[in-house]
Amino acid sequence: MPTLETTVIINASAQLVWSALDDLERYPEWNEIIPDLKGCTIVGERVSGTLKQDNTPDIPINPVLTRIVGARELRWLSEAPGGVFSAEHIFILEPTEDGTTRLLHNEVFGGPVADERWPNIDRNTRAAYEKFNRLLKARAEELGREALLLHPATGKDASSKIACSLLRCRCQRDPVEVTVSGPTYHNHLCGCSKCWKPEGSLFAQVAVTPAGSVEEKQNVEKLSIVDAMQKIERYACRECGAHIVGRVTDKEHHFYGLEFIHPELADNGAQPPIEFAAFASSLVESGTSPSSMHAIRRQLRGLSIPAYDAFSPELMDVIAWHRVKLAQSIPTIADSKN
Repeated sequence: MPTLETTVIINASAQLVWSALDDLERYPEWNEIIPDLKGCTIVGERVSGTLKQDNTPDIPINPVLTRIVGARELRWLSEAPGGVFSAEHIFILEPTEDGTTRLLHNEVFGGPVADERWPNIDRNTRAAYEKFNRLLKARAEELGREALLLHPATGKDASSKIACSLLRCRCQRDPVEVTVSGPTYHNHLCGCSKCWKPEGSLFAQVAVTPAGSVEEKQNVEKLSIVDAMQKIERYACRECGAHIVGRVTDKEHHFYGLEFIHPELADNGAQPPIEFAAFASSLVESGTSPSSMHAIRRQLRGLSIPAYDAFSPELMDVIAWHRVKLAQSIPTIADSKN
């Protein structure tokens, strides 16, 4: 079968190259070859778009996805009725030892029409795919250099001795004020969809203090629970939306005995050290493009902030042990019968 083979080395990780390749919604930003490809990239589903190449009329495509291996391989198949033409489009991403990615961008053709058109395919389609490779390379490498606003606190000096004694919401008039009498611990960035984030910031900043440390002082009538169904009851200002305190009333919850605060609301502007970033992957679920995740993790590494897709290992071990303690404290059926 006639096979068109192209390759390119991309100075980016396979995950980053894949995120650009799989993010169809952003194709118009860089992909001049198939700028309007649409659909859901799931095996067995179809995508549709227009193949644009020089010296050839635009070609509508509507292939079925036949193989998807995240960050490694993508294949789709186009077929004409009667077996007169078929084209299997293949992307293979090979991570290299030096951290780059070798992209194999191939297409295998079948049927009498393919044989007849091979000289044109070998010339014009090859040129189009080589251009696609250059565009994808430029896109992935650009994304690797992207700079995003993680949180305003990441650019500030921190001190382990700072106490958040007074917190204010963001209202210019009649702000909610609470005092914090206890120490703060486990100060971290959080990418989950439940925590309040300053405008333009990807992450929230959250710390904990012993329960009973937070005392409401001014304009507390503006506070209300954001979502009463959540185990952590987050109280926010109804006017500016800032979360002031989160409380846990379920005695079996692993964070019972703690209150959650946002240190950036401290009136003195000082910041405790940021220990880690939690739920980084949840940024994608909240609307962040997956093709931005590499740059986000790179920035965190540059700031010496470990990134996790849950809490820190320290807290995850605490949570796991709490669950074991709960299970051990529940009488067994056999014990209840004696």
